[in-house]
Amino acid sequence: MSHTLREIEDKLLNLHLEAFFRKAYEQGVADGRKQFSRPELLTLSDLEEMFQIKYPTVLKMTANPKFPRSTQIKARFPRDQVYKWIEENSNWVKQNTNYYSKEAM
Repeated sequence: MSHTLREIEDKLLNLHLEAFFRKAYEQGVADGRKQFSRPELLTLSDLEEMFQIKYPTVLKMTANPKFPRSTQIKARFPRDQVYKWIEENSNWVKQNTNYYSKEAM
């Protein structure tokens, strides 16, 4: 069975593209797991890591009366509401944190 050079090139390209897309998919899944693997109630340390900011900036951010907080447990912040707050306050987040400078979110 004889293959032309073009057929061989096409086969190699398909193999490379398949490997590329598989790797991109796996990275996306890993990034998604990382983002949503946080506990339902975040601590000040979780926020410090998540926003890549120092503790005093975390305190400044959480002092905002509009920042979501648990009504039952002191110094705990509902994860999903924090993500919603980020979306609604993206200008503040951009100006005061490194949240959007992450390589992958």
